[in-house]
Amino acid sequence: MTYCINSHCPKPVDPVNANNLICRNCGSEILLQGRYRVIKQLGQGGFGNTFEVDECGKTKVLKVLTEKNPKAIELFQQEAKVLSQLNSAGIPKVEPDGYFTVLPKNSSVPLHCLAMEKIEGVNLEQWMEFRNYQRISEAKALNWLKQLVEILALVHAHQYFHRDIKPQNIMLRPSGQLVLIDFGAVRQVTTTILAGNSHTRIISQGYSPPEQQNGYSVQQSDFFALGRTFIFLLTGKEPQDKEIYDPLTNELHWRKSALNISPLLADLIDHLMAPTANHRPQNTQVILQKLNEIEKALQMPRILWQKTAIQSTNGSKSTASSSSVATVSVGRAKSVNVSSSQTQKRQKLWQVFIGLGLGCFAVVTAAINQPNTKNPVSVSPVENVPVAIPSPVRSPVTKVYETPINAQPTISPLTSPTSDKIEIQKTQTEEIEKQKLQAALKAEEERQAAIRKEAAVRTAREQLEAVIRERREMRERREQLNADITERALITQKRQQADKQQQTKISLEKAKQVYLQTKEQLKTTVTTSNQRQLPPKQQVTTERPKNTVDINNDRANIPNPWESTYPIPKASDELEQVIRCN
Repeated sequence: MTYCINSHCPKPVDPVNANNLICRNCGSEILLQGRYRVIKQLGQGGFGNTFEVDECGKTKVLKVLTEKNPKAIELFQQEAKVLSQLNSAGIPKVEPDGYFTVLPKNSSVPLHCLAMEKIEGVNLEQWMEFRNYQRISEAKALNWLKQLVEILALVHAHQYFHRDIKPQNIMLRPSGQLVLIDFGAVRQVTTTILAGNSHTRIISQGYSPPEQQNGYSVQQSDFFALGRTFIFLLTGKEPQDKEIYDPLTNELHWRKSALNISPLLADLIDHLMAPTANHRPQNTQVILQKLNEIEKALQMPRILWQKTAIQSTNGSKSTASSSSVATVSVGRAKSVNVSSSQTQKRQKLWQVFIGLGLGCFAVVTAAINQPNTKNPVSVSPVENVPVAIPSPVRSPVTKVYETPINAQPTISPLTSPTSDKIEIQKTQTEEIEKQKLQAALKAEEERQAAIRKEAAVRTAREQLEAVIRERREMRERREQLNADITERALITQKRQQADKQQQTKISLEKAKQVYLQTKEQLKTTVTTSNQRQLPPKQQVTTERPKNTVDINNDRANIPNPWESTYPIPKASDELEQVIRCN
């Protein structure tokens, strides 16, 4: 479908114009700049309209300024200049020739146009509305705040500031990247501003700082609006909502409505919203440094816990290898002994070994001092322990008494130490295998949890995209239906007007004919009346009266000589009416 951007076009949406270069309804240009074909209208309001255009198969957004105010034109041209200079994933891309003008047919006022990248996704206000204004987490707030500050760093580095930051002007791509849009209110840092002179006021209720409402704005004004934006995201309430705003003190009590936010981040947001610009952060680098410090501080307990857990695990392994005592991990950073009695048993075994060594030394010394007939002392091949060899001749043997240590029972050096060591090593191996199994199970659980979380995020994103797509389709169908209804109404109105004009024309023709006929009849009647002759005089035979005298005689005998004997004809009634009408 092709759309005509001429506001005076009688039929801007006409399928017949799909392959035309000129609108067949108004004669205006359809293929703008020989490359942009307008597909449909996305929205309208403010100073202009927004359309979706196709440029050789690539979808873009076209902003058309409908306001004729010179100040609005200046702001529009300034937006085109700024966007063409900035190159970032967080700012819509504009080609150097993206700004142009179009002169509609039979119009002396050009339309100012700006073609830019189309940002797929929704703005943050729509995003919050889709989620029923659920509060965002602290981690997401830190991520988004860092993204926006980095975008502002680029804008401020080019000596500009935005002046209209709010949720409606922040788009969220499906990838999670935030995009700052609507640079129509952007302002360049000039000597006029640095000198403290006022300029055009751009105000958004609840988000504009006090100095901007008074006609002054600086780069720190963007920080105030940024802080107010995150108040909305963290609480789900507008900054002027009565639940968090106190009109008596002009303060925002928003922390109680936030979701598990750390005091460090809350203090930073309050710092961004300081009442005066000189009490806010000096520049974006200060904010980024503060964000890095907050992230490190929030990760510190986790790092300490991880170090403690690693040290505890290493300590458990070293203890097990040196003392043959196994441990089991309890929780994430705690370790307990399987049996504290084994440690005591180990100490007792060492005491027994020492006692046996002393005893053997005493036996060897006694054997050396006695004659050979007596029982010799040999060394046992098992663990080099000296053993007395019995003699067939009974002879007195010097008894060697072990010094009892803590009244421990005597344990044979040939059997007990070896069996206990094997048992301890077996227990240690079992516990190590158990730890490995538990670590593997834990890693598998974490992996499954990560997979489930990723699937949930993907499902939520798909649902959000489906809702957005469904609403977009519904809006398009509604717009198409409204356009069809409007078109039908216009057609019906034109038909009624045409019928009315035809009837009026017929009535005028009939009246004209009647008038001409009447006039012709009157003309004919007058002409006939003028040409009508009086009837001829009747021949009256004059009889001579008896008492008349001869012609030659005297005429005194004629009675009433003044009376005429000729008859006078009377005018007809019709002639009389004609004369009266004339």
